[in-house]
Amino acid sequence: MMKKNAVFLAAACILFGCASSKLPYDYIENWLIREDAVRPFAVSVDLIYVQDALYVDMDELAQMQTYARNAVGRGRFHGIARVFSPLVACEDDVAKAVEWYISHHCDGTRPFIFIGEGKGGALLRSYEDKNIKMLAKKGLATSFYSEKADRKFVSGEMIREIKNVAAEERYKRQWGREMPVGMQGR
Repeated sequence: MMKKNAVFLAAACILFGCASSKLPYDYIENWLIREDAVRPFAVSVDLIYVQDALYVDMDELAQMQTYARNAVGRGRFHGIARVFSPLVACEDDVAKAVEWYISHHCDGTRPFIFIGEGKGGALLRSYEDKNIKMLAKKGLATSFYSEKADRKFVSGEMIREIKNVAAEERYKRQWGREMPVGMQGR
């Protein structure tokens, strides 16, 4: 029943505009990946990932989950980051998902990173542009965007960059100052 309601709401959002979107992000089924169970002290950073395919019906859900898990899931970021990948159909959904993440997992001291691909990435970038000051205060460390869906978008270079951000944030929390330039891995 809940899944049918989510499908209906997402379809209504696409057909009638985003103002009335009500995807409830408290429910795990409205996320492709939501790693709440990973203890926050086990990793130094969180990722919010929005993929190219926008959520419109249940037939696409299995493919979207497989792609999200392969592209940014546990295997790629194990020990580096917790991954949060919401189902979205419009910009309002992106805002609600990010706001849910911030209200449940972000106290301003834990850094997070945006990763967005294609249409979903455009929505995430638009949200970031409109809310950059608030996101910076809450801990947005960096963002990665691709204009198109690219199976190799999450590259080894991106993973190294995320590891560096995580190391710098750990250092800052432990020592209360910026990491010296010579110690940075960039």
